[in-house]
Amino acid sequence: MIESLRLHHIAGYCPEEAIWKMIIDLCESVSGQTGVPLLSPESILVDADIFLVDVQQKKVPEFLPPECHGDDSTLTSQQFVWSLGACVYYASSGRTLFGGHGGSYQRSYPHVALPVLQKKHQALTPVVQRCLQSEPSARIGVKELLEIAKKEHTRCRTTQRQHIASHIVAPPPSRHDCTGWPEEMTDIGN
Repeated sequence: MIESLRLHHIAGYCPEEAIWKMIIDLCESVSGQTGVPLLSPESILVDADIFLVDVQQKKVPEFLPPECHGDDSTLTSQQFVWSLGACVYYASSGRTLFGGHGGSYQRSYPHVALPVLQKKHQALTPVVQRCLQSEPSARIGVKELLEIAKKEHTRCRTTQRQHIASHIVAPPPSRHDCTGWPEEMTDIGN
């Protein structure tokens, strides 16, 4: 039996572009919903370059926001944003927040320093820190998060294409390569 690919299988190896795509997909999946899923690396399915939520997965304490510990009530978009921030940190680093204590640690120490992502994912740091605010009203909204993620995903793709294009050097054509072409198309200065 083939196991579905999940975020925990690729955590720590995700390129920045893939993480922005994950944010886009997951924010779009909850836009306009009242009850939203709580995320964890086990609940995020990866299918090629699409990220989906497996709502059958149980809550994982390391990915519960500070206000959710011991509470099974309906989740709000602010709680979704916190768990998404925790998953982004995990996707980038391969580690859980606050030594594996997640939001329970932040509930006990609300002014704990928020994580800074590794150099290759530094552009994600401000967004992750806005997601992981201990006070729900201080967190970034899903709509704003989606707009930022779309812009940054486009930036990553453009930068990557420019990088690839700058390394591609086409060999100059030779007459040998043009055998059978009309003469006006083979005038290459030889």
